[in-house]
Parts: sequence; C-alpha cells; structure tokens
Amino acid sequence: MTVKTMPSLPNSIFLDTNIFILGALDLESDECKILSLLESDRNSDQQTKVIFSQELIDQILRVGKRLQNKDWSSGLLARLWQQLQIDFIFVADQDIQAISDAGIIPREDAGVYLTAKQGKAQCFVSRNYKLIRALVEQTEEFECLTPREFLQKYAQ
Repeated sequence: MTVKTMPSLPNSIFLDTNIFILGALDLESDECKILSLLESDRNSDQQTKVIFSQELIDQILRVGKRLQNKDWSSGLLARLWQQLQIDFIFVADQDIQAISDAGIIPREDAGVYLTAKQGKAQCFVSRNYKLIRALVEQTEEFECLTPREFLQKYAQ
C-alpha cells in the first residue's frame, strides 16, 4: 500500500487581495482555510513567508473599507501582521507603470504581479482567474493557483 504525502508548503507565497478579504469574511471559505494553514505554519521550522507590499496593503484597506468599514480593514491588516510571517518588499511606482505600459498583465494587477515577482514568491494564489490565466501564459516565474487548487495540493 502506497501512502500519498502532501508536498510541503512553498517557502514564499503571494496571496492576492481577495484571499485576505474573503478569508476574513467567510470562515468556511477556502481562503480562510489557506490563512489558517499559513498561520499554523508560522510556528514550524520552515515558515512560509507571505509577500506583502504597499500596493497590497492599499488594496486590502480600500476593498475592506468598501465592504465593511475602515476600522474592519485596519483590524484585518493588524491581525495579518500578527498571525503570518510577512516579508515586506518595496515596489517602485515607475516599475508598476512600466509593466502596465507593456500590456503583459492587466493594468489593475501590475502592482500585485510585481509584488510577487520582486518578492520572489514561489506560489501565487488568487480567485482572479483572468489574472492567473495571464500569468500562466506570460510567465513561468511562479506557480499560479486558485484557492481550491492550493488547498488540494498543500493542505493535509
């Protein structure tokens, strides 16, 4: 009898804005399960680093304020900083503009793409199927997965 083992979590991961927002709003969602998995991984020997940038913070604050309120979105960010192993990187505005102008990645996603790229993410997780398709077609820099695909591959 062969026992199938799950692959270990990537060393570094980028989670799109929708993962954080939906994970906080729906405690039964795949997004919440991903956040819980990464939170429990924080105490392991090989912690998974979650790549963040100012672009991602701005998006979380903007979307969270629109869906709930500014206190909720600020509280969400505070919890993320406490519960996850965050690796904050700087993404220059001119780099975002250059990617936008190149037309490789949809304009509204250039900042998150560069956050993942410059943060050397091994895995990119998003519900944004259009973005995932564009990344898979244009780049092989990191593994691109939906929340369900991520859990099927990495959750035990």
